[in-house]
Amino acid sequence: MKKLRLLLAVILVIALTLSIAACSQDSKQSGDSSSATSSDSSSSTSSSSSSSSSSGKSKGTIAVLNYVSSAPYFICGEKKAKDAGAKAGYDVIYTGTPEVDTPKFISLIHDMIQKDVKALVVASGDSTSVAPVLKEAMAKGIIVVSWDLDVQRDARHCYAGIMDLAELGVPMVEEMVKTIGDEGEFAIITGVLTNEFLQARINRILEYIEEKYPKLECVAIEGMDEDPEKCFAVAQNIIAAYPNIKAIMSNVSTGLGPIGKAIEQEGKIGQIYACGQSTPNLAKPVFESGAAKSAVLWDPGDWAAFAVTIAANLLDGVEMPEGKCNIEGFPDATRQDDVFYFWKTLTFTKDNVDQYDF
Repeated sequence: MKKLRLLLAVILVIALTLSIAACSQDSKQSGDSSSATSSDSSSSTSSSSSSSSSSGKSKGTIAVLNYVSSAPYFICGEKKAKDAGAKAGYDVIYTGTPEVDTPKFISLIHDMIQKDVKALVVASGDSTSVAPVLKEAMAKGIIVVSWDLDVQRDARHCYAGIMDLAELGVPMVEEMVKTIGDEGEFAIITGVLTNEFLQARINRILEYIEEKYPKLECVAIEGMDEDPEKCFAVAQNIIAAYPNIKAIMSNVSTGLGPIGKAIEQEGKIGQIYACGQSTPNLAKPVFESGAAKSAVLWDPGDWAAFAVTIAANLLDGVEMPEGKCNIEGFPDATRQDDVFYFWKTLTFTKDNVDQYDF
């Protein structure tokens, strides 16, 4: 139990940085695309660092600002973000507030405006409170690109995302089928049951299963309310209520670990599997125990690099047409109005999970 409490404590910390909002971008964002073609409070932030362009002469600075800069999720994005900036000829400042603190984050954005950065690439935990300062930046000619979590639409030029994340349900189903086969009972544990985006992904999962794997049956959909301890208890209840269940799928990135621990605790290794989303660090213990065989997510480094590349392209006037736009380094990238996606997920397994640290 001591080991379990330690794991749950770690998960609670990581849950801050990978909240359900982090997975809450869908393809419903639409409208006029013209905005996508436009061109000291140091105590409140983590120490910033910047890169130098490979040409030796920088075209300016792009600031990448993250709302929990101390989180491994954001830390691991730094190198690829800077590399993308250098490749385009820009210095990159990569910084943020060490923990969720919207007033300090707003102050940090003000600081970057005063530094005359060319672009702001922003992952904000609050989509609306930061809008006025981002609008101020735009009024001064600074390009604003949101990534990870989107911000209010009129407060940025565009959003750089991975994909319509309801579609993440498709590889989640495919990985489950690889583990348990194409028939049998499974359950879904999601974040907050009333979250519209998470429900959209559940709907996509069920729709895809009905089309492709009609012998799979979802017997329960339960919420964990972003609480790993609740997730553990819910998984135990599901195991007790459905003796023939073969898998429990996590619809959020912090659920796989507690589900796996419940499977271990109930002595169901090899009979029931945890599947769905997870960060690699949370997946490692359940891979080792055999409670899970794979997990689906993405590489935050690729995401940060994509957002920086979009910002650089906007600064340089690079044409990025509607539909498939084949952005350098991201051959599958698409654009719909002011939303860009690069359509790349990762599947973690016991064989590759040690290559990642977030």
